[in-house]
This record gives sequence, structure tokens and C-alpha cells, in this order.
Amino acid sequence: MHNFYVHEIKADVVVVGGGGAAVRAALSAGRAGAHVHLLAKAPLRVGGSTVHGASEIMGIGAAAGLGVEQDNPEVHYRDTISLARGFIDPHLVRILAEDAPRRIEDLLAMGMPFDRKDGRLSLIRSDFGSYARVLTAGGKTGKAIVTTLMGGFEDAGVQVQAPVAVLDLVRDQNGEICGVLAYHTESRRLLHYRTTSVVLASGGMHGAFGQQVSTREMTGDGQAISYRHGAELVNLEFHQFGPALVHPYVQLFSKSLYTIEPRITNQAGHEFLADYLPDGVSVSEVLQEKVFPFTTSNASRYLDIAIAREVAQGRGGPHDNVYFSYEHVPKERLAAVAPNTLRWMAANGLDMRRDKLSVGLAFQCMNGGVRMASVHAESSIPGLFVAGEVAGGVRGPDRPGGNSLAEGQVFGHRAGVAAAARAETTTLGQAATLEKTLRYLSSGLAAADGPEYDMEADALRLSMQRHCLVEKDGAGLGAVLAQAQALSEKLEQRPSFNWENLVVRLGLRNLAQMSAIVLTACRNRTETRGSHYRLDHPQEDPLQARSQVLSGTDSGEIISRPFSYTAD
Repeated sequence: MHNFYVHEIKADVVVVGGGGAAVRAALSAGRAGAHVHLLAKAPLRVGGSTVHGASEIMGIGAAAGLGVEQDNPEVHYRDTISLARGFIDPHLVRILAEDAPRRIEDLLAMGMPFDRKDGRLSLIRSDFGSYARVLTAGGKTGKAIVTTLMGGFEDAGVQVQAPVAVLDLVRDQNGEICGVLAYHTESRRLLHYRTTSVVLASGGMHGAFGQQVSTREMTGDGQAISYRHGAELVNLEFHQFGPALVHPYVQLFSKSLYTIEPRITNQAGHEFLADYLPDGVSVSEVLQEKVFPFTTSNASRYLDIAIAREVAQGRGGPHDNVYFSYEHVPKERLAAVAPNTLRWMAANGLDMRRDKLSVGLAFQCMNGGVRMASVHAESSIPGLFVAGEVAGGVRGPDRPGGNSLAEGQVFGHRAGVAAAARAETTTLGQAATLEKTLRYLSSGLAAADGPEYDMEADALRLSMQRHCLVEKDGAGLGAVLAQAQALSEKLEQRPSFNWENLVVRLGLRNLAQMSAIVLTACRNRTETRGSHYRLDHPQEDPLQARSQVLSGTDSGEIISRPFSYTAD
């Protein structure tokens, strides 16, 4: 039995997260008349991948009639579906393409500071896009979106609670949502938000990898919690990563930084890329085709493979890095191609033409997540809506640049509106699952002086970095899976935390469990496709051209089954 008090708070809609999808969902639910609480693990505009994402061309993609006449939502739909046919929901992709222009209109109406040239909105052609349709805001578009949308919170009555970490969902006797259990880290209070509608927009699992481009508190919480409640997870073997500056700060390297062809060397000063190229493929061809993220669909894959191999074989720098140099590129050329990067690096004490830049392979984004089971972004759990990186259904082996921020706006809005509508028509049930969670917390608090598990978690991160990014094979995946499962079992059977480190320790629980699930998905896919590269299965297998859905059992077993999306 537990002996702590749980404070109850009534809300129409609870939104979990602090990124673009979360603030969009909260604003849309509030404007629909709902009483909304937004719960964020880190203070808004501080944590998460939306506000930390930055690159020369990072932006939001929409065929909004701002570019060439040939571009329209149908072309945007085809660009997206062609990269992942059989792995993504065509109905959701069509909604993404058709609704994205409306969300751009919303942002413009709220004063979003998109980049302009000669008074006109500037458009960029992103990776895998047929035409220029991506809008940017100084390379930090995500943070600008969050700031812009937050400007509408007061009028919509959105209440922000941060730092507040969601520990678990609460469901009633029929399996429907009836709230969340959360923890306010400053007041150290347990909070039961009673609601029929929860929007999960809690982001990804960046913290599971040794190098990543966001913040370490992202430990797959939303995915793991949903999984434990029986939600279906899809496409988890596909995730985005690629070369990024890793020291003294972290920044993605987008396509423009490769087209000016940096000199790439290892610790010994050797230009190694040519060593990894087959006959007929040149260094220049690889760099000109390079896109972010990693993909096996073109010759650019050899760069990521070469970097990974150099680091694995001990020829990298102290930050598991290689070195990029732009000293041979005229300053005027750098200023024209990479003005944002020049500015950011100068602010961090780096000179692009003078310094060797420490570049490593960094995790950026999960392409899979909790399966959206309806056009309103509801999951397979009644009352649980998902949006942003935590959601699955519109990202597969590859995807066009600019889609991520667009997905957050489109499905964040849809989830918020649908959650508000559900709150009006659904009777709040009695909590049936809360006591089990409180017993787990009680057992961990009673063993506060027990194992810390921090060293094991760090070891898992290093193994995920080595075996679950660029080069994968059955042996490596199996070894890390055993490592993740062992840590996960310890954290389930022998939890140990106090009120001060509660959130961090429960984050490790989620990290270990989600690592095991992702590794299972990767091991099951015995082919190479898109961002998933298997050394022991280097060819694409047409018989595996469909998704896999993963779910759990009461005994802890991870169940995988093939899943086919219906045609549009």
C-alpha cells in the first residue's frame, strides 16, 4: 500500500508535451471551448526537439500556393507516399498534404516571422521534394512556431504546467482514458488530472543514443507509457540520423553544407571517404547527393557509413567524430550558402574557414510511434490522441524534408479539436489502473537507497549508438536487445528512486523499454530499406514492403505482426 497523497485536478483536455504539436493541440482545443491543461516535462521553449532543431534549411513544408504553379497538395501527397508506399497511411498523408496550407495560414495570421526576400515569402526545396515548398524562419523554424502559437494561449484559456512530468495514463474499467498521473518536480506533488481526452505530443527518444540533436530528457515516455497500456506502435525500425556538429555545440548539417564539398578527414588527417566508395562512384557525387537524414536510396549513404566505420575502428576524434574543413571555400561562397551556420558558429567561437569542425553521427527523429488509428489522430486506446514525433502513420523508411513540422501542426490541430469534442460528449469513468501505478511508485520509493542503474543506462546509450544507427546486423542488434531487456527487467522488478530523482529514474525505465522495442523492430526487418541498413541483409526485399505493428502482453513479451495500410 502507498502512503502518499494524490491531488486531483479536473480538466476537459490534457495535452502532454512542449513542442510544436503540443502547443498546436492545446491552442486548438482551447479555441474549441475546452478547459485545457498543457503539461511539459521541461519548461516551454527550453526542452524538446522542436525548439532545439536548427539547420540551414529546417522548415515547414506545405503546397500552399506560394511557389510554382505546378506544385499543389496532390504533388506533396505523391512526394510523401512514393517514399514509403506500404508503410504509411495514405488517408493520413492526404490529410497532411491538404491541411498543411491551412495551418500555414493560421501561423501567418498569428504573425509567424517566416523568412522573406524582397517582401515575398522565401521557399526552399527540401530533401525529396519535387518543388520548393518549405518555409523557414532563420533556420530555427520550430522554435518560432512554438513562440508564435503560445501567443494565443491567454485568449484560448490554456493553462501551462511546467515542469510537470506525466508518469502514466489512467484508464477506467472499460479501457478508456480517464486521466493522467503526473508529478510536479518543483513542489514534489503527485497530480491526477481527471479527463476523458489526452493528447500525447511528448516527442521522441533522443536520450537513448550517445549523440543526438535534441535534449536528453526525451526518453520515449509517451511511447513507453502507451505501449504498457496496450497501444499499437508502428514503423519503429525507421529513424532519422546523420552527420552533425557535435562539439562544442550540436547542429545538424543539411544539404547545402555538402554541396560546397568540405574536406573530410579522420583523426590522423586522412581523407577517408574515397576508401569506402565502389568503382564508378566519386567523392563529389556522394557529397552532391547528400541529404539529411541517412538513406540507402542514393550514393550519399557512403558518407554516413564511412564516418560510422572510422569511429568504430578507433580513427575518430575524442567526441566520436571526424573533421570537416571549409578553409578552401571562399568566404563569399560560405556566406551565400550557409549564412545561418556562419552566424551560429561565430556566436559559439567557431570560424568555418579556420577551424576543423567536429562532426559525428547524431540521432534526430523517430519515424515510427504510437499508431494513429483515425483521421483525428486518435490511437487504438479510446480517448488517447497522438501527434508529432510520438505518433506513427505518416513517416516510413524515408520522408520529405519539411514534413515533420507540418505533421505536428496538422495532426496537433486535429487532435486538439477532436479531444475537445470528446470532452463534451463523454462521461468521465472511474480510475481502474491508477492503483497499480501507485503501488509501483511506492515500491520504488521504499527502496530509495537501492541500485542507481545510471552506469547501465549510459552503457546502453553507447550500444544503441554503435549498433542501432547506421550499420545494423542481427548479432549486434541481438546483443544490445539482451542488454536493454536486462536493464528493463531490473527497473520493473527492483525500482529505486526518491522524490528528487523520480522523473529521471522513471525516464530510464521508459528508455530501456523503448530501446528493447526499437531493437526488436530492427531485428525483425531482415532487409535494407530507406534509413534501415542491414549489413547481413543488404538488399531490399519486396516481400517485406509493409509495416510491422508491435504491442505488448501482460507477461512482458513484445508481439510483432505485419500491418498493411489500405490504399487511398
